Amino acid sequence: MLLGASSLLYGVAFGGDLLSSILYIIGVTGRNIKLRSGGSAANLWTKWGYTIAIIAVASQFIGLLLRWTAGGHAPVSSMFEYMSFWSFTIMLAFVLINAFYRSPRLGAFACPVGLTILAYAMVFPQEAQPLIPALQSYWLNIHVTTAALGEGVLTIGFAAALMYLLNTTDTSVKNRSTRFLELVIFLFLTLFAYVVTALVFKVQHYAIDVSDPLSQNPASQMTYHLPPLAGPTGSVVGSLGSLLGIPLPLFPIPGWMQGAQAALKFNTLVWTFLSSIVLYGILRLINGGKSLVTSVSSWVQGLDADELDELSYRAIAIGYPIFALGALVFAMIWAQEAWGSYWSWDPKETWALITFLYYTLYLHLRLSRGWEGPKSAWLAVIGFVVILFLLVGVNLVIVGLHSYAVPPGM
Repeated sequence: MLLGASSLLYGVAFGGDLLSSILYIIGVTGRNIKLRSGGSAANLWTKWGYTIAIIAVASQFIGLLLRWTAGGHAPVSSMFEYMSFWSFTIMLAFVLINAFYRSPRLGAFACPVGLTILAYAMVFPQEAQPLIPALQSYWLNIHVTTAALGEGVLTIGFAAALMYLLNTTDTSVKNRSTRFLELVIFLFLTLFAYVVTALVFKVQHYAIDVSDPLSQNPASQMTYHLPPLAGPTGSVVGSLGSLLGIPLPLFPIPGWMQGAQAALKFNTLVWTFLSSIVLYGILRLINGGKSLVTSVSSWVQGLDADELDELSYRAIAIGYPIFALGALVFAMIWAQEAWGSYWSWDPKETWALITFLYYTLYLHLRLSRGWEGPKSAWLAVIGFVVILFLLVGVNLVIVGLHSYAVPPGM
């Protein structure tokens, strides 16, 4: 019953993130509707967007508590739980930071990120699983929740840095900066496209069991949750059914790709690439053939670039020590209790250290070398890519003590 109520509140949070994202984007792209309040012009759309964002955060917080109560441990032990918790911390950080800085247009960047991460979480199985003995420690709760909170605040630093770059870059001129910004937008669309594709087939309960032709065990099977455009090594074109009249698979994966999940992971990459190309192409057509960065940059024109730069720096300065405590200090204490060693060079540990060192370099260059403005902003944007690999790439691609189950489609 508690899990059912928690799932309902997660759904409310998802709807709230979606609606607040829409309202914020409308608010920054069309400023015709204004509301006079306290002697200053405030945008009606962004006011409602912020209100709904608060409701979404409150709903997800209650849902987290209910899931915690039902499971007996912090809901951060699976990819669904961790990614949804990260989404919660992104939205919470936005709500709190916006309360102080009053930057409504920040919501047009932060809310879609929180929404996409929550939608990505929903791709994974949502059942609450009991913890294995090694994970049954209150240090796990402290370590993971603190690390996720730090990552959420660092994500706001990324959003503000991206806004700064869009504000200060002449996007009408094609150069290296505009190409990199367009690439950042495309990478975000790649994650969004995968989420949409995976959820579409998940709603349809798509699943097909495929035997590995090269396996010595005839009973070995893998389950595709996305249509097998790429089949296992040795599979025959058209041997796995069809999709809209197209025979599947279109091709087998290369023979040099090894591993029990290699075909599933490669198939997911194919679907992600194709769906992102289609989505990007559609948006370019809607945008009249112009690059997306040209239109998105118009959302932040008129803002104070120095304030955006300062906001990004302060968010990172706050998120950095929180992340360091959660991902390194508390993590090592828990590792000693769970595995008998403070450090084992597990891939997740290693990439947490890399992330910590990266943001240490960011702060060093900014404070000691005077890297403000564009240099600092680019470091913050790249830092978000590092965090994404820490949370997604390491968990799903690299095998280690922290690896979670692969997502549907893999």
